[in-house]
Amino acid sequence: MKKNLILLAVAFGDTAVNYSPTSPPTGRFQNANVNPIGSGYAAQYGHNVNSVLQKVVRQIIYDAAPKQYLDLKLMSLKAPQYAPSDEFFYNEMSFGRDPILADTIGGGGIAAGATQTIPILNRNNVSKDMIIVYPDNTKGTITTVNTASIVVTAETGETLPALAAAAAGATVFAYLSPVEADGMSDISNYVRYDTIERSNYVQSVIKAMRFGRMELAKYQNTGVLSNYLEMQKKIMYRQFRISLSNIFWNGHKAEVTLSNGMKAKTAGGVFPTMQEAGSAHSSVTLANSPDALEELALSTEYGDFGDTRFLFAAPRLIHYLSQQYKRDLTRYTPNDEIARLGLTGVNIGSSNIVFCPIKRFEEPSCFPRSWRSRAILTDLESITPKYMFPEEMGDTLNRRNQGTLNNFTDSWISATTSIEFNNPLASGWLDITNLP
Repeated sequence: MKKNLILLAVAFGDTAVNYSPTSPPTGRFQNANVNPIGSGYAAQYGHNVNSVLQKVVRQIIYDAAPKQYLDLKLMSLKAPQYAPSDEFFYNEMSFGRDPILADTIGGGGIAAGATQTIPILNRNNVSKDMIIVYPDNTKGTITTVNTASIVVTAETGETLPALAAAAAGATVFAYLSPVEADGMSDISNYVRYDTIERSNYVQSVIKAMRFGRMELAKYQNTGVLSNYLEMQKKIMYRQFRISLSNIFWNGHKAEVTLSNGMKAKTAGGVFPTMQEAGSAHSSVTLANSPDALEELALSTEYGDFGDTRFLFAAPRLIHYLSQQYKRDLTRYTPNDEIARLGLTGVNIGSSNIVFCPIKRFEEPSCFPRSWRSRAILTDLESITPKYMFPEEMGDTLNRRNQGTLNNFTDSWISATTSIEFNNPLASGWLDITNLP
C-alpha cells in the first residue's frame, strides 16, 4: 500500500502549499496576477497568466461597417453585453473593401497605353479579373498580380490614361467589381476577411471563399466566436451586392480582357450612360448650387408636370446644399431647442426633387474622389434593373461527399446584372467644385 501511495505522489505531484493569507494579498495570489493565457493586460504590465482561466471573448462579432448606406441596409449585431471578467475581448468585422493605392510612381510617370504595370502598396487587396477605376473614371482590368505590382489591361479599343509621378499612396484606384467570362472553370477573386480584436478592462465598464475541410471543422467544433463563419459569408454577400450597386451606378458598357485572355461583357451603369448620352450637367461652386440644381431640373423635365425625381448624393453634399437654401433665412425663437438645418427635398412646381443621401459615394474603395462632390438627378421610373440568371449561391462538395476528391469547400455567390435606362436625357448631374 505504501508503495502505491508513493507511485501516486510521483504521478500526480505533491502540489499542496501552505501559505499565510494577507490583506491585501501578495505575489501570485493577488488579482493582478490572475489572468488567462493571451491576456493583453498581463503582457503589457508584466503580470502572470494561468492556464486554468479561459480567455473571455465576446462570442458575437460586432459589425463595424458604416451604416449610412441607404441602398445597403445593414443590420447591426450589437447586443447587451455581459462581462464575466475584468478583462474582455471583442471582435469587429471591418468594412471589407479598400481602395487600391499605388506605390511611388517615379521618373516621368507611367505612359498611357493598352496595358500598364503599376506599383501598388496593398498587394493583399487585389486579384486578377478585378475591374478598377482610375481617378479620371477610366476602367481597366487587372490581368496579372505580381509581388509588388499589377498589370492592368484596357477595355477593348480603349487606352489607359497616363499616370503622373506621385508619392506612395497619392494615386488611388477604386474597385468596381469582379468580372467573369462564360465557360470559365476557375475563380480568380477569392477573399477572406479578417476580424479586428479589441480588448478593454472593467474599470468602470467595452465573393468566393475557401475553407479547408479540417480548418472548417475546427471553426465549427472549437471556435469561440459563434458567428465567425456566418459573418465571413455575410460580409462576402454584402460586398458582392456592393459590387452590383457599383455596376448600377458606375459600370461601363464595354468588352474587357481577363487574365486568361478571354473576353467578357460589362454592363453600363447610370452615370456612364448619362455621360455617353450627353445628359445635362454642370460644375458650379457651392454658392451657385441651388440655382444650378433648379436649372438642371428644368432642363431635364421630360415627365408630367410635378413629377417626383430623386437627387442621389453624399450626405455631406446634401447638408451644404441645404444650407445654401435656408441658413441665412432661418430664424429661431427663444424656445427653439433644435436647429433644423437639413432639407429632404425641394419642390420647384414643375418638378419635385427628393434628396437621397448615399454615404457610399464618399467611399474611396467604391468610387473616385470626384463622386464625393457629385449629385445625380434621376427619374427612377426610367431605370429598370435587368438580369439573365438570378442571384445564386452555394457550397461545393468536399471529400466527405461522393464524387469529388477536393479537400476543401468553396462558398460562392453569383448573379447577372444590368439596367435598362430609358431616356437618360431626363437625368443629369452636378459637380460642386469647392465642397468642404
